[in-house]
Amino acid sequence: MMPFSGGEHFPAVVCEVGSHSTKMGFAGEDYPRSYFRSTTAFKREGGGGGGSGGGSGGDSGDSASNSASNSNSKAFKRSYDFFSRGLELDGSDDGWEVSNPVDRVTGLIYQPTYTELPPPSSMNSNNDNADAEGKNKGDGNGNGDVSSSLSYEEAMRAQPGTTIPGECYTHFSSYLTHGYESALCTEPSSTPLLLVERSYNPPPIRQRMIETIFEEHNAPATFFARDAVCACYAVGRTTGTVVDIGHSGTVVTPVYDGFVENKGILRSPVGVDMMDKMILSQLDGLYKMKKARMKLNSPFDYAMPLYQVRNSEGQGGQGGQGQGHKARREPFHTLARLEFARHAREDGSGAGVGIYGYSSLHDLEGEAADQEPSDIYQQYANAPKASFKLPDGTEVDISQTKRFDISELMFGKGGKSAEARELAATEAKKELDATIASAGVSGTDGDTGTSIESSAIAQMEDMRRRKRNARLGNNKKKKATTASHEKLVKACTPYLLSAIGEISSSTIPSMICDAAFKCDRDQQSQLLGNAILCGGGACLSTSVLSNSRGDNANSMPERIREECETIIHAHTPGWRVKVLSPGLSERSICSWLGASIFGSLGSFHDMWVTKAEYEEHGAAIVNRKFP
Repeated sequence: MMPFSGGEHFPAVVCEVGSHSTKMGFAGEDYPRSYFRSTTAFKREGGGGGGSGGGSGGDSGDSASNSASNSNSKAFKRSYDFFSRGLELDGSDDGWEVSNPVDRVTGLIYQPTYTELPPPSSMNSNNDNADAEGKNKGDGNGNGDVSSSLSYEEAMRAQPGTTIPGECYTHFSSYLTHGYESALCTEPSSTPLLLVERSYNPPPIRQRMIETIFEEHNAPATFFARDAVCACYAVGRTTGTVVDIGHSGTVVTPVYDGFVENKGILRSPVGVDMMDKMILSQLDGLYKMKKARMKLNSPFDYAMPLYQVRNSEGQGGQGGQGQGHKARREPFHTLARLEFARHAREDGSGAGVGIYGYSSLHDLEGEAADQEPSDIYQQYANAPKASFKLPDGTEVDISQTKRFDISELMFGKGGKSAEARELAATEAKKELDATIASAGVSGTDGDTGTSIESSAIAQMEDMRRRKRNARLGNNKKKKATTASHEKLVKACTPYLLSAIGEISSSTIPSMICDAAFKCDRDQQSQLLGNAILCGGGACLSTSVLSNSRGDNANSMPERIREECETIIHAHTPGWRVKVLSPGLSERSICSWLGASIFGSLGSFHDMWVTKAEYEEHGAAIVNRKFP
């Protein structure tokens, strides 16, 4: 390992592991060099998992990697491209599982210890294609797919129950390895690592992550930066209310003078995943209508993903006998279908944001529902439709009002949009309660929670101290790791109860105002005067991007600004709201970009935690030195 000291300048590696994608690159650069999906397929070698362990990974066309588990002596064969083809040579997915180190309930790199799976969720069941989803498991002859009887939601929820305790940190470690090897072409021991973390990341998880970085990757130094603070840096601010519309949900975080105000954090389960599922529902409905009108020869009433189209072409086209149409088991089938829904959203044909004053017809209530639609609605109802080509070549036309219905999930004040948000928030609270209950901790008040936290953290520190001083054998190490993960989960429980933000079903403008009003009075004007919009879900525009001749980057920020001012001016007429946001091409990597700027500053290099400091003070130094 190369010598490292705070006074020397080395190109730092900036890493952000998000719920949708993982981004890695060098500090000072404008775009990450390694950008890949956080949801990957993996197969346990030498047994384990849910199928055969010795099969070939097939012609998957990806950077499949074999990485040893840090604690369970399991080797993983991993695939980062499983949407367009099967993972085995015969086209099947036998023995493969889906993994994502980020827990979809909390948004943290965290893995609950479920004794039994929580009840089935209907968080994202507000679409109209439930019947189509039920048909996904059959082939063209109506035969069921015997490889799996689980629905997509059940299959995704079953993942925590089939993994080894603490395995999310094994996946986190393998993602770092993949980023270093695939694009950065550097050794982890030669460059310090700047890790972008959630603003509400609890201390126990921070300790576990710094242990992974130093013990497994032998990094010379590291620093943890809050994602909301980095988003402020990306737009040249140190104070503001950050709105991060991510894959698993939306998080609104007040930041004042470079420090996160935890008391003002609000979270909503409405995110990109929910929008993509609504887009998929609309595409299925349009495809079904066109199939009936054009008499298309297809065995399904839903839009087939790319792998099914390829299989049908290999079996003689859509007129085959159904063998080529056979669907993969869940969750692979629905993930492949959500992939082309993502393409529709990103090119603007599947989703858009209406201007201020726009209201969807299904969001009108009371007398407004009986009146004629507004002039703004009529303007877009009569506008030209946007066309989108499905993987099988079928073109469907999406009306402008259908595009705007997607963003109304975040702006609609009543009707179906409000009902969808309330249902999603209710289910998110139930899942969070199940996550907390899985830790087996019943004390939730004051001193009880504090004593649980202190005891668990002390036990974790004692476990790490014994592991460092006496390198245990493999068998003992397995037991120690399982016990350590259980203590980690218990140590996180008090934070899950209070410190990770209140789950809200309000609109985004209301969440911005509520988050600012939770802070001190003298901070509120500055927080509302600098609202920062970022995340993949914020990359929406009024017109279709591919057909637009003007700049659509300010469509969503302007909508949020005007609605926030409407709320605030009801009681404080003098305040002004300013919404800042990078361009559409940088909005989804805003936090990474801010961390890249932060890591390139000359004054930053005195803030590292070095390997020597870690070995002297242990993992607890992360709570003393990192803000």
